[in-house]
Amino acid sequence: AEVSGLLPTLKVKKVGQTTGSLDLLVRLKRTWVGRLYVNHLKHIPLVRWLTIRLWRTLYSIYINIFLVFLDSHSAKRWRPLVKLGDYVKKLHLPTTKVFDAVRVNTPPPKVFPVKDQAYLVSPHDHYVFPPVYVAELGEALIYGGTNLVFAQNAVICHDLYDFERDYTSEELHGRHVIDAKKMRMRLLRHDATREKIAVAATFLDACAPNYAHWMTEVLPRIATFCTLEQFANVPIIVNDGLHRNIMESLVPIVGSEREIITLPVGRAIQVDLLYVTSVAGYAPFEKRYANLKNHSHGRFCPPALQVIRDRIYSLTDGLSPKEWPSKVYLRRNSAARKITNEVEIERIFHKNGYFIISPENLNFLEQVAIFRNATDVVGSSGAALANLIFSQPTTGVCIFIARLEGTSYWYWQNLASSVTNRISYILGKSIEENDLHANFDIKIDDVIKYLRLSIDFN
Repeated sequence: AEVSGLLPTLKVKKVGQTTGSLDLLVRLKRTWVGRLYVNHLKHIPLVRWLTIRLWRTLYSIYINIFLVFLDSHSAKRWRPLVKLGDYVKKLHLPTTKVFDAVRVNTPPPKVFPVKDQAYLVSPHDHYVFPPVYVAELGEALIYGGTNLVFAQNAVICHDLYDFERDYTSEELHGRHVIDAKKMRMRLLRHDATREKIAVAATFLDACAPNYAHWMTEVLPRIATFCTLEQFANVPIIVNDGLHRNIMESLVPIVGSEREIITLPVGRAIQVDLLYVTSVAGYAPFEKRYANLKNHSHGRFCPPALQVIRDRIYSLTDGLSPKEWPSKVYLRRNSAARKITNEVEIERIFHKNGYFIISPENLNFLEQVAIFRNATDVVGSSGAALANLIFSQPTTGVCIFIARLEGTSYWYWQNLASSVTNRISYILGKSIEENDLHANFDIKIDDVIKYLRLSIDFN
């Protein structure tokens, strides 16, 4: 009740109605076969693994042989992929630098049990996040559901993409096809009835509906852009249909006066003057090939995250810390990556003074206040843990995750390091050795060891 009414109403305008032409993957899920899989078979590790492999293989054949060669529409022609920094340099486009490059040290997290430390092979002991800037593009075309920008004969992508290693959500959902070796792409969905506006800044992204990707990749770009007073009246464009909590996170960053334009997937807007903010955080959606080594676990921009913290903290400064629990256990209510013996785990943490919460039942500011005021946070790896960017540097953050090679263990550590925090892991045994999304079991002894070493154990 204390946080209700703190957020004003956003000025939102929806441009372009949904065409009704759904992604192929969405259409398949709505068939009886898709419903059978989602409702009854998806929880079976082997079935899920086989389905994903078949989809990736058969769909690749479908789009590369059937669609690419048989659909000759000029709007769906192959276009070169060019990184934003290269495009700006080539055309000498105006830019405004906001943040300098920043070095982020990434020390190894603590691991329970200690013998499992070997699973956390670090891709680095630090990373350097590149400078963040805003570029001005003329006569650009943008599509809902992707951060790619179409300008003249090129398709512009952000500077941290590595398409030979990174598989994109757009490809999975049939929005475009990428030829990684030749650095080119081709649209699979074309909007012949595009809208036109004079000026805007784009923050569209295929992964924006995911809370973690939004908080660590999309919102930091918006926060960066909104630090520049000369762009105070420029409308911003985001995905249509975002969750209420995601939209609430926009308020402290953009204010209630700036116009927000929402664009449905598949619809397009032609912008006479488009502002594009460079990458301010990025973690690949998936590896392009399962056997890739030394893949990126994510990089994040500390100054951009600090802007988010400062602006959102300003709304919760007046809230009494006494109203929020100091020790928090995050219950993961999802079919994937669940702890099989979670009831027993919860009982132990509850006995030791932890408050059990389900993050999806809280609004945005409630989640901020909980992470900001907690001294200890424990939970299974999931999107809600992106709220650790609001934790204090001294907050103990412990994450349950499966013991599997190929897991992006450094994702959470890289994120925590960017806000001067550090995490601990308790690794569990996966019920399916080849499935990164399988459920897993946590040993009670490892939980007790963590409690004894990290807090006063009762």
